[in-house]
Amino acid sequence: MELTFTHFVRALRNAEIRVSPAETLDAFSVLEVVGIEKRSLLKDSLSLALAKTSTEKEHFDKTFDLFFDQLQLHNAIQQDKRGAIDRRIVTERLEGRVSSDLIEAVEHAMDDDRDLLALQLQRVATRIGISEIRTLREKNVYARLISEAFQLDHLADRENTDSVERFLRYLTQYIRREIGEYVTRQYRIHVDPTSRQALLDAAIRGNLNHVSPEYHHAMRSIVEKLAERLVQQKRRKRRRANRGDLNVKRTMRANMAFDGTIYDLHWRKTKREVDSIFVICDVSNSVAQVARFLLYFLYELTDVLPNVRAFAFSSQLGEITEVFRKRASEEAIEATLFKWGKGNTDYGRAFVDFRSLCGSDIGRRSTVIVVGDGRSNYYDPAIDVLKQISTRAKHVFWLNPEPKETWREGDSEMRRFAPLCTRVDLCNRLPHIERFADRLLTILN
Repeated sequence: MELTFTHFVRALRNAEIRVSPAETLDAFSVLEVVGIEKRSLLKDSLSLALAKTSTEKEHFDKTFDLFFDQLQLHNAIQQDKRGAIDRRIVTERLEGRVSSDLIEAVEHAMDDDRDLLALQLQRVATRIGISEIRTLREKNVYARLISEAFQLDHLADRENTDSVERFLRYLTQYIRREIGEYVTRQYRIHVDPTSRQALLDAAIRGNLNHVSPEYHHAMRSIVEKLAERLVQQKRRKRRRANRGDLNVKRTMRANMAFDGTIYDLHWRKTKREVDSIFVICDVSNSVAQVARFLLYFLYELTDVLPNVRAFAFSSQLGEITEVFRKRASEEAIEATLFKWGKGNTDYGRAFVDFRSLCGSDIGRRSTVIVVGDGRSNYYDPAIDVLKQISTRAKHVFWLNPEPKETWREGDSEMRRFAPLCTRVDLCNRLPHIERFADRLLTILN
């Protein structure tokens, strides 16, 4: 029971329930008092000892049910088939042909003892390290390893058609199904009790254009945490950088009353010129998700970024700076995508509109960031206009969700845009956006 409970505590931690060693010992004390006979009493008692918040209690309930359901099997062997076969004959037929573990499992199945059969599966699975399962692909691997450990393929003789062998073939299918269900439960226990975190991790590592809307909120929370970490790092660096050099004369004058002992330091103040950032986002369907998460990031970095003006386009371009100032980030992004993401992508028109809106504001302290795949639907890409913008600005960064290998395909104009940019980066995953944001803050600070 101690080993089983240790696995249960590990499952709770996988479910984002913080269980300390002290709380584990308290839970053991609870277990000794209430016992395991009454499942509902055990569940309520352990919940009081281990789950602190309402969210943790919700996760606890799901994890408890998943974990302890493995001790119950839901499919019974049909009564008529079990009663029609002599148990002694079956055991004699299997001796020397299969492992003792499998003979024991067959006996439990014939007795319709679901708990013992589940425990037999658990013992074999523990020997092969089922608790080390980490990925969805490993489910089939562990199911195969358990079947091999049982020697399940040797349970029935396929050439023999007598009633015992037919019954053993049925048992083979039955036990194989139970192994598959057992491994699935173990995956959900040891990797993710709700399966949501595993899918979210895959979404983070995968292409942002493929992120399902149901994960937008969770991804936004991750963006906020990443941005907050960058903000804290850059604030510390900025405080050190802004301090300036020691002003020796003022320091000496201020400390004359202390007989030369330095108590009060004075620093030369440094005057910083304010940078400006202009963000041009293609919000058409092919790029909308990348633009969404970049805008999330920039929105969260407003404390450490200088003046930021944001623009969105698919065909016509418009400024969305005020939208983000007056609305919550998620609401502002949805409004932007709805208003500006409906037309056919036209980079040439977007650059012309951008120049007319703020061309005179671009100078040697300006950074222009373009987010898009560079596919202009065979419209005029207005290379000369982008060249004018590039000449006036200090930096032009282009974030493209498509790899360089695709720039020669179809209506892509990236081979013509790229030479006019300070840098072109692949940007179709969350780590790409984080890396770019870190580089941008480094340049500006």
